[in-house]
Amino acid sequence: MNRLSKKLKDSIDEFRKLAISSVNDGIRTIPTSSGNDDGKVPVRKNTLKNAIGGICPSRKLENYKTDFLSHFSELKNYLTFCSSPKAFRTAWDIRSEILNPFDANKLINEGGQLIPLNEKVRVLKTEQQGVLYGINKRLILGLRHSEGNYDDKLDDLGQFTYQPPKDVSGFLRYRWCHFLSEKLQVPYILLVIIWFEFRLNDDINHVFIIAPAKIVNNPKELKNLDTTLHKPLKLQLINREEAFSNLLVLQSLNEDIGELETRFELPDTRAREWSYDKINNTEKGRKIKRWARSTGKRCPGDMCEHQPFENINPSKIAFGHIISQNWSRAFTYLLGRIHHPDNLYLTCSKCNSSLGDRFPNPDLRGNIIENGTIGDWLRSNEEEIRKS
Repeated sequence: MNRLSKKLKDSIDEFRKLAISSVNDGIRTIPTSSGNDDGKVPVRKNTLKNAIGGICPSRKLENYKTDFLSHFSELKNYLTFCSSPKAFRTAWDIRSEILNPFDANKLINEGGQLIPLNEKVRVLKTEQQGVLYGINKRLILGLRHSEGNYDDKLDDLGQFTYQPPKDVSGFLRYRWCHFLSEKLQVPYILLVIIWFEFRLNDDINHVFIIAPAKIVNNPKELKNLDTTLHKPLKLQLINREEAFSNLLVLQSLNEDIGELETRFELPDTRAREWSYDKINNTEKGRKIKRWARSTGKRCPGDMCEHQPFENINPSKIAFGHIISQNWSRAFTYLLGRIHHPDNLYLTCSKCNSSLGDRFPNPDLRGNIIENGTIGDWLRSNEEEIRKS
């Protein structure tokens, strides 16, 4: 059983147990655009058990994994046609079902791609169904946005909420996708879709603008499904590069790559905040060193015989580059990543000087993996590091 199989099995087992044990019978109310009582949904244990069996079945794990990978492979095909978050925001703010040439040109100038109607492609149909499921209907592929429905706000961070369908299966799919996002430690990616009428030669046609978004994780909402079962998803628009990156991480979980553990990408803001120029000889860097000294971390190099950092004068502790700065100048496409926290590790000055422009040998590489890069430490201990 590889890493993806194990993570999916553990997630399925935990989610099924959580849903069946914590969700009680009762009425859940979904806000509606009209403000009437149409949003009342009865929830019953037997209905919930039947629904969960179709969404995350407890048997035939390998079949589920195949469906899971096929779902995201289908989603990845759409990313080529996705627009920038800026263009999607502009489309959102048009507040009309009809697109005029002036607005269309503005969308294109901001990185928008206007895709014509295609009745053979599910994403590019003018259907009123808000939530679009994958082929197996277990996972959410996309969400269609219609102006005027529910809490219709897109904030400055590109975040918005989207209400679930008014049925128990819809509730569970929302929470299951949210649950996977948290347990796999990879943001769940889906498509958000807006379509407009667009007139060509007095004929009504339709065009679509789509963008990738990710579920914004909130672990607290997953602890008690009885109160959060019917809650909306919180989503954030992202660019194609981030979407591709996260889908590649999912794919890598299905690969057998020995001792290497798959990392999710650090958000650009965090990567810049903790880059080499921000931590070398700065208070941020001293926080990292204090945290490493207080938690028993050791130098991964062998010139000092792997001394604990607490035994080394802080002035003699350095930030090493896995790929050296000179190598990055020879291969210029590496320049933008050379000072990234994932290319940095803590070492003593003696061991750092001995490495020079050479790549770490297998032993040192194994020690760096075991110790963790600066990026690894931020993923799991950023709050503690900030307090150090």
